[in-house]
Amino acid sequence: MKHILFITILVSAFTGFSQATTPDTAGVVAADTTVFDTIAGDLPSVLTPKKRPYLVTGDIYVPQGKTVVIDPGTVLCFKNFTSLHIQGTLIAKGIKSNPVVFTSEHDKDYNKRSPVDAAPYDWNGIYIHEDAIGTQLSYCAVLYSVDGINSLTRFFKLAPCVFLHNGRANLTVQGAQYQVTEEPYEYSLTPKEAAVAAAPPVKQLKDPFASTRTTLRYGGAGFAAIGFFAAVVTATQLSASQRDFTAISSTSKDNLATGTAAKWEAARNRRNNDQANFITSCAVTVIGAVGIFWSLKF
Repeated sequence: MKHILFITILVSAFTGFSQATTPDTAGVVAADTTVFDTIAGDLPSVLTPKKRPYLVTGDIYVPQGKTVVIDPGTVLCFKNFTSLHIQGTLIAKGIKSNPVVFTSEHDKDYNKRSPVDAAPYDWNGIYIHEDAIGTQLSYCAVLYSVDGINSLTRFFKLAPCVFLHNGRANLTVQGAQYQVTEEPYEYSLTPKEAAVAAAPPVKQLKDPFASTRTTLRYGGAGFAAIGFFAAVVTATQLSASQRDFTAISSTSKDNLATGTAAKWEAARNRRNNDQANFITSCAVTVIGAVGIFWSLKF
């Protein structure tokens, strides 16, 4: 009588019936079966219901980067210390009259010949990993586990699910336990919450060397450009003054006859000034280039 009432309560929660009536169990695994189809490891891309429930003999996984679909009426009975780990995306597509069930191997609604009754803490629970974004569980039942559903991400959806007889918690999201009653429970982020969660505020870090780097880079470019232009001009002037100084320094008879010491000194001074200007222009060009190069080093 206890098990009949339990099944009635569970199915009534999904169908909305308020009286204890026999639920529509089309497609659900027969309750008196004692033979299981065993399953462990990575789940296939589609898990379909069979005449016998699945017995989970080891941890089962939705692999990262993969999507697994569980069809309506699928029942998974977990052995002690086993879990469902969702690392990719799980789509459990139960319907009101044919839910997807995650329960204990001792659940006598699906294993009447179990030597013991199902109890809280019989299996670990469902764990949604941080990168498992987009998981959806519709019309699912999570029964007799330790943690129910424990999710490290907020980006999943329950629409709706029933949690019964779980030991430590029914639903935990990022460390926060949610108060879940025996009524069907729905969970999803609102568009505003999703936008905030997807784009958390980020503290902008100021580069302490940005100003120095900019000054060196643009200042160096300016110095290099001015120095190069000045070097071209002073090189032309130096070439002309050097020719004049060489000519007036000649020891030819015509030059000795017309040249004077004052003209020679004037030509030499002009040559020396142009030479100094050329050297200075080259130095400015080098300083600018060094500034640009240094700005790229930090």
